[in-house]
Amino acid sequence: LFLMFGCSSKNMSVSTVTQEFWTAQQQDRLNAAKKLTVKEDAKKTKLYEKIKIKTATFGEAKENGDSAKVPTKLYLKGDKDISEVDFTTNLDKTDKGWRINMDSTKRSLYLAVSKQIAGNMSNVLKEGFDGVENIKKIFGEFIGNFKDIVEKGGK
Repeated sequence: LFLMFGCSSKNMSVSTVTQEFWTAQQQDRLNAAKKLTVKEDAKKTKLYEKIKIKTATFGEAKENGDSAKVPTKLYLKGDKDISEVDFTTNLDKTDKGWRINMDSTKRSLYLAVSKQIAGNMSNVLKEGFDGVENIKKIFGEFIGNFKDIVEKGGK
């Protein structure tokens, strides 16, 4: 609503920018979400296509100079194994006001999703196999490989 009625996004608080951004993502309004990011890059703003947001909740924003962090929980649609994900939305103060840092926010989100997937798969495999040590090794390698991907910008 702030953006629609001409209120300058430059003056929006960390919490408001975060809420507006995730609402735009939920509603698949990529252009609105893009305007709330540091680089306004549509490719970076778009999330992995399987992540469909039902709703989101936010913890208390913590500002530290020109950066801020907001504990974020996304409640997801469609995936029976992953219904909610806890991570951190990271923001930077720019000449346009507070903006979402997509590189670090995506890393935080994708790492949280990968850990949850690995944990869920590990639980399923533990029920079906006796080789718990092999499972730990396999998922340790999976997390290591996924972490490398995430650290390289989510590509």
